[in-house]
Amino acid sequence: MAKKKIYIIDDDHDVIDAMTIVLEKNNYEVAAQYDDENVVENVKAQMPDVIILDVMFPEDSSAGFNIARQLKSHDDLQRIPILMLSAINERGIYVGRFSNKDLDESFLPVNLFLEKPLKPAALLEKVASLIGK
Repeated sequence: MAKKKIYIIDDDHDVIDAMTIVLEKNNYEVAAQYDDENVVENVKAQMPDVIILDVMFPEDSSAGFNIARQLKSHDDLQRIPILMLSAINERGIYVGRFSNKDLDESFLPVNLFLEKPLKPAALLEKVASLIGK
């Protein structure tokens, strides 16, 4: 059986490295990018089973929201589930916490949230639920 592919979009190399180790040890194929450039083209090239997307990038504290909307606006990409990483509560930029109650097809078209710092078991559980394992 072919490995399921995960595509990570996050500017934090340590976070990507940690997730890659956990995911690859659990039989996932992982590809990643460290910026918010050419995301639609890169995702089209990878065609992953799940996208893991950070909310904040250095140039834009809400880049993840914009990326999610861009991805979901493409017919060939909108079926790919998005797991959004959120550490923004600790940084105090937005009030409160994001939860699945915040999901909205137009404003925030993601499937699930995962809080940073990441817990490996939670990461694996959410990825598996999005893939349907």
